[in-house]
Amino acid sequence: MNRHRNKQHDTARQTLIPGAGKADIHTHTNASDGKPSPMELLKHVEEKTDLDVIAVTDHDTTTGALEAQKLHEQGDYRFDLIVGQEVTSRAGHIIALFIEKPIPKERSAEETVRLIHEQGGLAIAAHPLLTLKHIDPDMLTADGVGVDTLMSIQFDGVEIINGSPLMKDENTRTRMLNRTVIFRAETGGSDAHIKEAVGKGYTLFPGRTAQDFRKAVEQKTTEAVSTTYRARELLKYVRFFGKMKIREFGKKAFGKIRKVRPRTAKS
Repeated sequence: MNRHRNKQHDTARQTLIPGAGKADIHTHTNASDGKPSPMELLKHVEEKTDLDVIAVTDHDTTTGALEAQKLHEQGDYRFDLIVGQEVTSRAGHIIALFIEKPIPKERSAEETVRLIHEQGGLAIAAHPLLTLKHIDPDMLTADGVGVDTLMSIQFDGVEIINGSPLMKDENTRTRMLNRTVIFRAETGGSDAHIKEAVGKGYTLFPGRTAQDFRKAVEQKTTEAVSTTYRARELLKYVRFFGKMKIREFGKKAFGKIRKVRPRTAKS
Protein backbone atom coordinates (compact mmCIF):
# COMPACT_ATOMS: atom_id res chain seq x y z
CA MET A 1 0.00 0.00 0.00
CA ASN A 2 2.74 2.44 0.92
CA ARG A 3 4.98 3.48 -1.98
CA HIS A 4 7.48 5.09 0.41
CA ARG A 5 8.48 2.06 2.47
CA ASN A 6 12.06 1.99 3.62
CA LYS A 7 13.79 -1.27 2.66
CA GLN A 8 15.83 -1.16 5.85
CA HIS A 9 12.60 -1.11 7.87
CA ASP A 10 11.15 -4.10 6.01
CA THR A 11 14.34 -6.08 6.56
CA ALA A 12 14.06 -5.45 10.30
CA ARG A 13 10.54 -6.93 10.22
CA GLN A 14 11.83 -10.15 8.65
CA THR A 15 14.92 -10.72 10.79
CA LEU A 16 13.97 -9.71 14.34
CA ILE A 17 10.36 -10.78 14.95
CA PRO A 18 8.48 -12.80 12.31
CA GLY A 19 5.50 -10.82 11.04
CA ALA A 20 6.40 -7.90 13.30
CA GLY A 21 4.51 -4.65 13.48
CA LYS A 22 6.25 -1.32 13.94
CA ALA A 23 5.38 1.32 16.50
CA ASP A 24 6.89 4.77 17.03
CA ILE A 25 5.66 5.61 20.50
CA HIS A 26 7.47 8.93 21.03
CA THR A 27 6.44 11.79 18.74
CA HIS A 28 5.70 15.48 19.24
CA THR A 29 3.41 18.04 17.62
CA ASN A 30 3.10 21.82 17.79
CA ALA A 31 0.94 21.34 20.88
CA SER A 32 4.25 21.33 22.76
CA ASP A 33 7.68 21.80 21.17
CA GLY A 34 7.25 19.92 17.92
CA LYS A 35 6.93 21.46 14.46
CA PRO A 36 4.14 19.47 12.74
CA SER A 37 0.49 19.93 13.53
CA PRO A 38 -1.43 16.76 14.45
CA MET A 39 -2.85 16.67 10.92
CA GLU A 40 0.60 17.06 9.35
CA LEU A 41 1.96 14.28 11.56
CA LEU A 42 -0.83 11.86 10.61
CA LYS A 43 -0.46 12.66 6.92
CA HIS A 44 3.29 12.06 7.05
CA VAL A 45 2.91 8.73 8.87
CA GLU A 46 0.28 7.59 6.37
CA GLU A 47 2.14 8.60 3.22
CA LYS A 48 5.84 8.44 4.08
CA THR A 49 6.28 5.58 6.57
CA ASP A 50 5.35 1.93 7.04
CA LEU A 51 4.54 2.33 10.73
CA ASP A 52 1.59 0.34 12.08
CA VAL A 53 1.20 2.28 15.33
CA ILE A 54 2.19 5.73 16.55
CA ALA A 55 1.77 7.51 19.86
CA VAL A 56 1.54 11.28 20.18
CA THR A 57 3.41 12.20 23.35
CA ASP A 58 3.66 15.96 23.73
CA HIS A 59 5.29 17.48 26.78
CA ASP A 60 2.87 17.77 29.70
CA THR A 61 -0.25 17.99 27.56
CA THR A 62 -2.62 15.66 25.72
CA THR A 63 -4.04 18.44 23.54
CA GLY A 64 -2.15 17.37 20.41
CA ALA A 65 -2.78 13.67 21.04
CA LEU A 66 -6.52 14.16 21.52
CA GLU A 67 -6.74 16.30 18.39
CA ALA A 68 -4.84 13.61 16.50
CA GLN A 69 -7.19 10.98 17.89
CA LYS A 70 -10.23 12.94 16.66
CA LEU A 71 -8.71 13.36 13.21
CA HIS A 72 -7.72 9.71 13.15
CA GLU A 73 -11.26 8.60 13.97
CA GLN A 74 -12.65 10.80 11.21
CA GLY A 75 -10.17 9.57 8.61
CA ASP A 76 -9.33 6.29 6.94
CA TYR A 77 -5.81 5.67 8.19
CA ARG A 78 -4.02 2.33 7.87
CA PHE A 79 -2.21 2.70 11.23
CA ASP A 80 -3.39 2.82 14.85
CA LEU A 81 -2.92 5.82 17.14
CA ILE A 82 -2.24 5.88 20.88
CA VAL A 83 -3.02 8.90 23.04
CA GLY A 84 0.01 9.64 25.16
CA GLN A 85 2.00 12.29 27.00
CA GLU A 86 5.62 12.86 27.90
CA VAL A 87 5.31 13.72 31.57
CA THR A 88 7.88 15.85 33.36
CA SER A 89 8.28 14.14 36.72
CA ARG A 90 10.68 15.41 39.35
CA ALA A 91 12.98 12.49 38.48
CA GLY A 92 12.89 12.94 34.70
CA HIS A 93 10.63 12.36 31.72
CA ILE A 94 8.15 9.47 31.68
CA ILE A 95 6.01 8.52 28.69
CA ALA A 96 2.37 7.76 29.45
CA LEU A 97 0.56 5.64 26.86
CA PHE A 98 -3.12 4.69 26.57
CA ILE A 99 -4.35 7.56 28.72
CA GLU A 100 -7.45 9.72 28.38
CA LYS A 101 -6.55 12.85 30.33
CA PRO A 102 -3.36 14.72 31.21
CA ILE A 103 -1.02 13.47 33.91
CA PRO A 104 0.09 16.32 36.21
CA LYS A 105 3.75 17.29 35.99
CA GLU A 106 6.38 17.83 38.69
CA ARG A 107 5.30 14.86 40.77
CA SER A 108 7.62 12.13 42.00
CA ALA A 109 8.37 9.32 39.58
CA GLU A 110 6.50 6.91 41.83
CA GLU A 111 3.37 9.06 41.87
CA THR A 112 3.60 9.75 38.14
CA VAL A 113 3.68 6.04 37.35
CA ARG A 114 0.82 5.42 39.78
CA LEU A 115 -1.33 8.09 38.12
CA ILE A 116 -0.61 6.59 34.70
CA HIS A 117 -1.60 3.14 35.90
CA GLU A 118 -4.77 4.49 37.48
CA GLN A 119 -5.90 5.49 33.99
CA GLY A 120 -5.08 2.01 32.72
CA GLY A 121 -2.01 3.32 30.92
CA LEU A 122 1.53 2.14 30.41
CA ALA A 123 4.51 3.99 31.89
CA ILE A 124 7.72 4.07 29.83
CA ALA A 125 11.00 5.60 31.00
CA ALA A 126 11.88 8.13 28.28
CA HIS A 127 15.52 8.57 27.16
CA PRO A 128 16.93 7.31 30.47
CA LEU A 129 20.38 8.46 31.55
CA LEU A 130 20.14 11.59 29.37
CA THR A 131 21.18 14.68 31.30
CA LEU A 132 20.78 18.10 29.73
CA LYS A 133 19.76 20.41 32.56
CA HIS A 134 23.38 21.33 33.20
CA ILE A 135 23.35 22.79 29.68
CA ASP A 136 20.02 24.61 29.90
CA PRO A 137 17.82 24.32 33.03
CA ASP A 138 14.75 25.45 31.06
CA MET A 139 14.95 22.91 28.24
CA LEU A 140 11.65 21.18 27.57
CA THR A 141 13.53 18.16 26.26
CA ALA A 142 15.56 17.79 29.44
CA ASP A 143 16.53 14.86 31.60
CA GLY A 144 15.50 11.26 31.57
CA VAL A 145 15.30 9.28 34.78
CA GLY A 146 18.51 8.02 36.35
CA VAL A 147 19.74 4.61 37.39
CA ASP A 148 18.25 4.72 40.89
CA THR A 149 14.78 5.54 39.54
CA LEU A 150 15.01 2.89 36.82
CA MET A 151 15.84 0.24 39.40
CA SER A 152 13.28 1.26 42.00
CA ILE A 153 10.17 2.14 39.98
CA GLN A 154 7.97 -0.42 38.25
CA PHE A 155 8.06 0.95 34.73
CA ASP A 156 6.23 -1.06 32.11
CA GLY A 157 8.96 -0.40 29.59
CA VAL A 158 12.27 1.35 29.06
CA GLU A 159 13.14 3.37 25.96
CA ILE A 160 16.45 1.79 25.03
CA ILE A 161 16.33 3.39 21.58
CA ASN A 162 15.72 7.12 21.35
CA GLY A 163 15.92 8.17 17.72
CA SER A 164 17.21 11.69 18.37
CA PRO A 165 20.59 12.44 16.80
CA LEU A 166 23.62 11.97 19.06
CA MET A 167 21.84 9.56 21.44
CA LYS A 168 24.05 6.54 20.67
CA ASP A 169 25.95 6.50 23.97
CA GLU A 170 22.85 6.93 26.15
CA ASN A 171 21.01 4.26 24.18
CA THR A 172 23.92 1.83 24.58
CA ARG A 173 24.18 2.35 28.34
CA THR A 174 20.42 2.04 28.81
CA ARG A 175 20.26 -1.16 26.76
CA MET A 176 23.07 -2.72 28.78
CA LEU A 177 21.49 -1.72 32.09
CA ASN A 178 18.08 -3.04 31.09
CA ARG A 179 19.39 -6.35 29.78
CA THR A 180 21.60 -7.08 32.79
CA VAL A 181 19.74 -5.58 35.76
CA ILE A 182 16.25 -4.17 35.13
CA PHE A 183 14.67 -6.51 32.56
CA ARG A 184 11.75 -4.31 31.48
CA ALA A 185 10.11 -4.38 28.07
CA GLU A 186 12.36 -2.65 25.56
CA THR A 187 10.87 0.14 23.47
CA GLY A 188 12.08 2.44 20.74
CA GLY A 189 10.76 5.82 19.69
CA SER A 190 11.91 8.60 17.42
CA ASP A 191 11.34 11.48 19.84
CA ALA A 192 10.51 13.28 16.61
CA HIS A 193 10.08 17.04 16.73
CA ILE A 194 9.99 17.31 12.95
CA LYS A 195 8.02 14.97 10.71
CA GLU A 196 11.15 13.82 8.86
CA ALA A 197 12.40 12.24 12.09
CA VAL A 198 9.34 10.04 12.61
CA GLY A 199 10.33 6.38 12.60
CA LYS A 200 14.03 6.97 13.25
CA GLY A 201 13.51 4.92 16.40
CA TYR A 202 10.74 2.36 16.69
CA THR A 203 9.51 -0.76 18.44
CA LEU A 204 8.98 -4.13 16.77
CA PHE A 205 6.18 -6.26 18.22
CA PRO A 206 4.12 -9.34 17.29
CA GLY A 207 0.95 -8.16 15.54
CA ARG A 208 -0.10 -4.91 13.90
CA THR A 209 -2.49 -3.04 16.20
CA ALA A 210 -2.14 -0.78 19.23
CA GLN A 211 -3.58 -3.53 21.42
CA ASP A 212 -1.06 -5.98 19.99
CA PHE A 213 1.66 -3.50 20.93
CA ARG A 214 0.29 -3.16 24.45
CA LYS A 215 0.19 -6.93 24.88
CA ALA A 216 3.77 -7.19 23.65
CA VAL A 217 4.96 -4.62 26.21
CA GLU A 218 3.13 -6.46 28.98
CA GLN A 219 4.64 -9.77 27.86
CA LYS A 220 8.08 -8.28 27.15
CA THR A 221 8.11 -9.47 23.54
CA THR A 222 9.21 -6.19 21.98
CA GLU A 223 12.45 -5.18 20.29
CA ALA A 224 13.79 -1.67 19.77
CA VAL A 225 15.34 -0.56 16.48
CA SER A 226 16.95 2.61 15.14
CA THR A 227 17.69 3.85 11.64
CA THR A 228 20.18 6.42 10.40
CA TYR A 229 19.51 10.00 9.40
CA ARG A 230 20.14 11.24 5.92
CA ALA A 231 22.16 14.44 5.63
CA ARG A 232 19.16 16.56 4.62
CA GLU A 233 17.14 15.20 7.54
CA LEU A 234 19.88 16.13 9.99
CA LEU A 235 20.07 19.58 8.46
CA LYS A 236 16.34 20.09 8.94
CA TYR A 237 16.66 19.03 12.59
CA VAL A 238 19.55 21.43 13.16
CA ARG A 239 17.59 24.27 11.58
CA PHE A 240 14.49 23.51 13.64
CA PHE A 241 16.28 23.43 16.99
CA GLY A 242 18.38 26.45 16.04
CA LYS A 243 15.25 28.49 15.39
CA MET A 244 13.69 27.19 18.60
CA LYS A 245 16.71 28.21 20.68
CA ILE A 246 16.73 31.66 19.09
CA ARG A 247 13.07 32.10 20.03
CA GLU A 248 13.75 30.93 23.58
CA PHE A 249 16.69 33.32 23.88
CA GLY A 250 14.54 36.19 22.61
CA LYS A 251 11.79 35.43 25.11
CA LYS A 252 14.26 35.28 27.99
CA ALA A 253 16.04 38.47 26.95
CA PHE A 254 12.77 40.33 26.38
CA GLY A 255 11.46 39.11 29.72
CA LYS A 256 14.55 40.37 31.54
CA ILE A 257 14.26 43.75 29.85
CA ARG A 258 10.65 44.04 30.88
CA LYS A 259 11.48 43.10 34.46
CA VAL A 260 14.17 45.76 34.86
CA ARG A 261 12.40 48.51 32.90
CA PRO A 262 11.45 51.27 35.37
CA ARG A 263 7.86 52.32 35.54
CA THR A 264 7.09 55.79 34.26
CA ALA A 265 5.18 58.12 36.52
CA LYS A 266 1.61 58.75 35.52
CA SER A 267 0.79 62.34 34.68
